Amino acid sequence: MAYIDWLASLYWDPSAEAFTIPFLGRAVVWYGILFATGFILGYFIINPILARFLTQTRRLAAPDILNWSHFTSVLRTSSSPIVAQLISFLDPMTRQQLQHKPFTSTPELQNKILEGLNRFLKQSSVSREELQDIFGKSLASAKQTAYFLADRLCWFVVIGTVVGARLGAVFFYDWPYFRAHPLEIFQVWHGGLASHGGVAGVMISLYLYQRYIRKWYPELTFLRLLDYAAIPSALTACFIRLGNFMNQEILGTPTTLPWGVVFGHPADGSLPIARHPVQLYEAGAYLISFFILWTLWKKHYYDKQPGAFVGLLFIFIFGSRFILEFWKATQDSILDPSFLQMGQLLSIPFVLLGCYLVWRAHHRIKTYSYQNGSN
Repeated sequence: MAYIDWLASLYWDPSAEAFTIPFLGRAVVWYGILFATGFILGYFIINPILARFLTQTRRLAAPDILNWSHFTSVLRTSSSPIVAQLISFLDPMTRQQLQHKPFTSTPELQNKILEGLNRFLKQSSVSREELQDIFGKSLASAKQTAYFLADRLCWFVVIGTVVGARLGAVFFYDWPYFRAHPLEIFQVWHGGLASHGGVAGVMISLYLYQRYIRKWYPELTFLRLLDYAAIPSALTACFIRLGNFMNQEILGTPTTLPWGVVFGHPADGSLPIARHPVQLYEAGAYLISFFILWTLWKKHYYDKQPGAFVGLLFIFIFGSRFILEFWKATQDSILDPSFLQMGQLLSIPFVLLGCYLVWRAHHRIKTYSYQNGSN
């Protein structure tokens, strides 16, 4: 019987180590490579998202001015009608300081110029691209500023993911052990990360990041930031599950179906029997979720109503997680798994929150349409 099952199934037993770094003797594991790949791709995905946000806000901040010396020189000497119109939006004291010789650009003056510039942008049809033609390389493009924002966002999210996922695994799945061995909490290279904790960690890190940048871009609210991060997060989650598959962990229940996978050396030490490749099921669900969210964003859905994208992410990711847990082998946790597994219990609040956020967005869209007399 075992012989037939093996023939009908895929035998999977790769090495967890991809290669060893020369001279250092440190192994690089597939899980780490896939984990990093997910975040790298997420970094490049969120850049155009942030760039479109910056274009739509029609507002400039200090990071958008790359060279104040050149920027103020253009303000003082250009004969462009657009510059003349812009200067008319500056307060009299600022206009007087610009004409003063010798001219000194102070932080206070720069803030006053930005205030006048943003008043001008709100009341005119001049685009950011037109300003770039006039001010040249002293004014960052939306794409350049998006990279500035994404660089810092990446550090916040990576740290939040690792810390949150580790603490989630510690407290939700194996607290009795770590209570007796507290120093091992910091040994993340030995494995033990929980996706629900990772999501909570990301949300906290995004909140801290929004607090950090709101002095420059107050329009980028916490809820809108969650929306933007939700789109690449689905793809990152897909790569993390592929890493679990390489690690032969988070195993499925036994199956006789032809696509069952026999893991040669399961991480939990169980017998190498044919199992549902539930890691691939989840990876596929997350990949589909990413394409849905990306398509909705490309078509400008929910641009004016923040909260819908992260709401859909919660519904897709944690809804599929709840269902697929039925094909997942019981994991150690502090919960009695006779009714629901820990992963399912933790998924319910996220699904409910997602439903509320999507309902809220649709309700606001209907209200907005009604107030503006559209159907």
